[in-house]
Amino acid sequence: MGGFSVAFIAFLVIFVVFLFFGAPIYLSLLCSGLAYVFLHGGIDNMAVMAKMYGSLNNFVLLAIPMFMMAGIIMNQGGITDRIFGWCRSMLGHYPGGLAYVNIFSSFIFSGMSGSALADVGGLGQVEIKAMRDEGYEDDLIFGVTAASATMGPIVPPSIPMVIYGAAASVSVGTLFMAGVGPGIVIGLILAVYVFIAAKKRGYKVHAKQPWKVRWQLFRKSFWALMMIVIILGGISCGIFTPTEASCIAIAYCLVVVCFVYKEMPVSKIKDSVSETVTGIVPALAIVASASLFGWVLQFEHLGKLMLNGMLSLTTNKWIILLLIDLILLFFGMILDSTPTILLLVPIFQPLVQQLGISEIHLGIIVVMNLMIGLMTPPYGQSLFMLAGATKTPFNKVVKYVMPWLIPMFVALALVTFCPAITLTIPRLLGMAV
Repeated sequence: MGGFSVAFIAFLVIFVVFLFFGAPIYLSLLCSGLAYVFLHGGIDNMAVMAKMYGSLNNFVLLAIPMFMMAGIIMNQGGITDRIFGWCRSMLGHYPGGLAYVNIFSSFIFSGMSGSALADVGGLGQVEIKAMRDEGYEDDLIFGVTAASATMGPIVPPSIPMVIYGAAASVSVGTLFMAGVGPGIVIGLILAVYVFIAAKKRGYKVHAKQPWKVRWQLFRKSFWALMMIVIILGGISCGIFTPTEASCIAIAYCLVVVCFVYKEMPVSKIKDSVSETVTGIVPALAIVASASLFGWVLQFEHLGKLMLNGMLSLTTNKWIILLLIDLILLFFGMILDSTPTILLLVPIFQPLVQQLGISEIHLGIIVVMNLMIGLMTPPYGQSLFMLAGATKTPFNKVVKYVMPWLIPMFVALALVTFCPAITLTIPRLLGMAV
């Protein structure tokens, strides 16, 4: 630490101590940043406040509460049940069929909510109950539910991609389209993993549903499924921006659940708004405090030091990408995705630019790593949500989910070292080079 100032050392110590004692992440970031400003001296306090305020004054970030609210409305309005019912009619007759249904329905729901936790908290509860009723073991139930939920922020739309787009100043629409290929890869690899498990355990096979029943269930879920077409079609065709798409998603969800499905009375809209506000305020506090924390890192030239350090080890871009994966996996285990993106992306950007790595490719790698972090202790939010919702001890949930990191790491390796998986669709749409 010889080259660092006393203020910077205190900054790091305060941050680690706050985290160690379980302080909220925004408070850890904010207090360490303010301590640096006060101890350093000569830094204009108004400039610091302007920096924090400016981080929130971003049109792109408006999409976050909108997609959050859309996910809440979908969970309250019967959309998740309809999606699961149709997927079950299509795949339920295969050995381990409900595990495939879990993956497929999560993929579809991912195209609506943009959040892994919305998947776990809403659709996940439907999936877990159905699988338990069919006699599936808890290790398969928890594992496939946690793993399939990672597709939420990878298949567009995606809240973490909105954060990355704002932090890296890249097109969120292009990021959305880039997430389709990796989402398909994750789904296929998880399906192979389920196939192997189902063969070993000899799950019973249900009767194949007639096409008439499938068609009826598809009709019931049609208006829910149309939301994917509207959002992705509108963005890819340039009809509206991702932020505008988030507003359209809310309006569409309200019409469907209140007037088409009639499963949520209009009077309940205020509850959805209240839940959204409760969820977005901590997220915005993290964005503002992370901007101060990141500014301190830039002020101390930590990004340049990391850039020079990694390039002194190797200039091979594949090894650099592997190192980025390892760093992101570590941070994903101990921090939420929002502060991690805001802290690390400005450090990684000059590195990938120098090596000719696409920033769109980097964005998908960042999001994938951080979604895997939701499955890993000690901070894995998906693990805590599964444990709380099912009244299962946390250590058992961890034990059940850990083997499912294997297919996730395989998918991560493919996406990391095969950029075509990420970039082919944006290139075909003329959104990337």
